[in-house]
Amino acid sequence: MARTRSISLRWAILLLGFVSLLPVALALAFIVPHASQEHQVAKSLLPVTFNMVSANELAHIDALAQHLGEVEAKLIRLDALGTRLSTMAGVKDGAADMLPPGRGGPAVNAHRMSEQELTQKLAELDRAIDLSSDKLSLLEAMMLQQRLQASTLPSTMPTEVAYNSSSYGWRVDPFSGHMAFHEGLDFVAESGTPVYASAGGIVTAAEQTHDYGKIVKIDHGAGLETRYAHASDLLVKAGERVERGQLIARVGSTGRSTGAHLHFEVRLNGAALDPRKYLQAMK
Repeated sequence: MARTRSISLRWAILLLGFVSLLPVALALAFIVPHASQEHQVAKSLLPVTFNMVSANELAHIDALAQHLGEVEAKLIRLDALGTRLSTMAGVKDGAADMLPPGRGGPAVNAHRMSEQELTQKLAELDRAIDLSSDKLSLLEAMMLQQRLQASTLPSTMPTEVAYNSSSYGWRVDPFSGHMAFHEGLDFVAESGTPVYASAGGIVTAAEQTHDYGKIVKIDHGAGLETRYAHASDLLVKAGERVERGQLIARVGSTGRSTGAHLHFEVRLNGAALDPRKYLQAMK
């Protein structure tokens, strides 16, 4: 009794095509997004691993560069120390560097240095520089000490005339005619002849006395003292610091003296020494 319905061929084909494509569409909906997501995850992991390796390498390179900079700074200080020592030793600038160090020979079992070997060699160079710097610093201190000692030893002539080589020691006193010990050297010179400090030090006395006449006393440290007696003029005062070769007085004949001359003494802790041992040691 139902009413008859009819479907055209066109609509039947469309319906059949839709039904056949529906499973394919559903499969693509589940498969394609999943594969794309895995691809994006894998792609995102690659840069992370690559960046981690690059960061480690850069950090190591920065550490080596910093170490190299420290070594270069030490070399600069070592070069400056060597220049000071050359100056102290009287070596002209560049004289020690005229000939570069020669190196050569056959290359046996040559190979590229590994990262570990390079780091080890750099550390060895660093230690060698520190050791050389310590040795040169010690040498500089010793040279300074020697120069200081030399500058404070009475080793230069106190005047420009020769001394009486037989004046130190036992002799006949010119005033009493008795045997007496003469504790210094006599430099016979005209009155007014310059008298110079035989070494650097501090003037402890510049005064008039009965026996020495006008006298200058200089303390050179470590108990060492020089005396310059019978002067006509005193050109320094007590408390002054004088340098080796500085003009301190002029020859005269004051005090217990028979004529113009310089009486020169060297004393250690108050005891008279033979000045000739100091004056001849530096000739």
